[in-house]
Amino acid sequence: MLDHKETKLVKDTIPALLQHGEHIATVFYKTMLRDHPELNNYFNTVNMHTGKQPKALTQLILAFASNIVNITELVPKLERVAQKHASLNIQPEQYEIVGKYLLRAFSAVLGPAMTADVKMAWTKAYSVMATMLTGRESHIYREFENWKGWRKFVIYSKKSETIGGNIVSFVLKPLDGKSLPTFMPGQYITLRLTVPGMKYAQLRQYSLSDSPRYNHYRITVKRDQGSNWDYAGAQDDAMTVSSAATSASDSSIGSVHPARPGIVSNSLIDDFHEGDTIELTHPAGAFYLDPNIDNSMPLVLISAGVCVTPLMSMLNTLAEKRINRPISWIQASRHDPPFQADVEKIAKRHPNMRTKFFKSRLSDSDVLSYTSSFDSDFLSVTAEDLYLSNGSTEFFVAGPERFINEAATHLAKQGVKKERVSFEIFTVGSFAIQMK
Repeated sequence: MLDHKETKLVKDTIPALLQHGEHIATVFYKTMLRDHPELNNYFNTVNMHTGKQPKALTQLILAFASNIVNITELVPKLERVAQKHASLNIQPEQYEIVGKYLLRAFSAVLGPAMTADVKMAWTKAYSVMATMLTGRESHIYREFENWKGWRKFVIYSKKSETIGGNIVSFVLKPLDGKSLPTFMPGQYITLRLTVPGMKYAQLRQYSLSDSPRYNHYRITVKRDQGSNWDYAGAQDDAMTVSSAATSASDSSIGSVHPARPGIVSNSLIDDFHEGDTIELTHPAGAFYLDPNIDNSMPLVLISAGVCVTPLMSMLNTLAEKRINRPISWIQASRHDPPFQADVEKIAKRHPNMRTKFFKSRLSDSDVLSYTSSFDSDFLSVTAEDLYLSNGSTEFFVAGPERFINEAATHLAKQGVKKERVSFEIFTVGSFAIQMK
C-alpha cells in the first residue's frame, strides 16, 4: 500500500489529470500499440478513433486517484472493469505492459511535474489497482471452470425482431455440441470475428437476450446507420478528437475506415448466415438479476431501443421460473419496439405485470445534441408504473448514454434511492452515471 506522502503525491496529480488526462491516454495507446501491435486485437477500433477508449481510461485513472484513500469506494467500478477484462480473456502479463507504457505517457505529457517521487507513487498506485483487478479476474476465471478463452459457435438461426429488419436475433450453438454453462440474466458475451478489410480481429460485447439454455445462447444485434456519417466527416471527427488515438490504430484500418459505424454489427447482419461460425467467450458482467433470490418486491425494467436485450433475458427467466413478483415493463423506442409481441404475451399470463411502450429519440445512441429530455418523453409513465409508493422497488435501466443519464436524473427527482437502481450503459466506460 501507499504511505501518506505517496498518497498525497497521487492526489496532487488530479488537476493535471483533469487537464491532460485524455492526452495522456492517447499517447499511452499510441506508443503501446506501436510496440505491441498484437494488442490491437483487444480494442474496439471505432472507440479508438472516436476517442471513447482514451476517455474511458481517463475516467478510470481519475476515479482511482480520487479514491486512493478509500479503496472500497472503487470496488463497484472495478468490478465492471474486471468483468469486461475476463470477457476479453485479459491475462496478468498484459497488466505489466500497460503499466510500463502508462507511466511513460505520464512522463511524456506531464514533463518536469513527473518527478522521481511522483513516478514512484504512481508506480505503487498502479500496482495496487492491477493487483485488485487481476485478483478479481482470477476468481472470475475459476468460475468459468473448463471454458478457457474462445469457443467456436455456429449460427443456428437468424430472426428479424422488427418490421424494418434492422434488429436481428442470432441463436448460437456450440460447435463441440457440449452443454453450455448457465449465466445470470443481464450478462453479456464477447464475440470475436474477422471483418473483411480489417487487419485485426474485431471484438464486441453483446448482451444475451434470452433466458439460459443448455444448448444455445441468443444475442440480438441492431444495424448501425450512424448519424449523417460519411467518410470525410468521420475522418475529420477522428482527427479532431486526437491524432494520437488515430495513429494508435492506423495499422488496423485496412480497406475499411475505422470510424465507420457498425463495423461488426452490420457485418453480422449482412455477411454472416446460418451455418457460419463465430467465437465467443464465457458470459460475464456485473449487471444482472439473480432469479434464485427470493424477492417479492416490485421490479421495474426500463430500456431504450436495442438495449432492451439484457432486460428481455431477465423477463424471460422470471416468466419461465413462474416468479410472481410485481413487474413493470417500460420500453422506449424510436421506431417499432423489438420483442413487443413477446413481452405482451408474457404480460397476459402474468397478472402482476404492467407494460408501457412509448416513442423516444433518446433510444438512439446518436442523440447527444437532441434537445428532448427524459421527463418530457415520460409524460405517459405514472407513479404506479414506477411503483413509487413502495420503498423497496428494484430498478434495472439499460440504454445508450444520454438515455441513462436522463433516466438517472428522472428517478432521483422521484425520490428513488441510488441503491435501488442498477444501470447498464451501452458504451465504453460508465463511471459518469451518478444518482444523487
